[in-house]
Amino acid sequence: MRVLYFAQAADAAGCRLEEWNVGFPLTLDAFWEEAIHRHPDLSALRPQCRVASGMCYLMIGDKINPADETAVIPPVSGG
Repeated sequence: MRVLYFAQAADAAGCRLEEWNVGFPLTLDAFWEEAIHRHPDLSALRPQCRVASGMCYLMIGDKINPADETAVIPPVSGG
């Protein structure tokens, strides 16, 4: 699974991109557990971040296909 981190999430993870060796679908909660296990500083951002996979934002109960690119996206502001 290719995982992308943007803005503050990239700072917390210490990288913008990483590959996870996952051979089965993950729930959104399981994804967050793994992300925080790998990068504990992400725990503070979890309440504000959205996760997108396969070009769609995920909701509780959605599963992430390990073949899809998955992104952790913190709030953004425009102007």
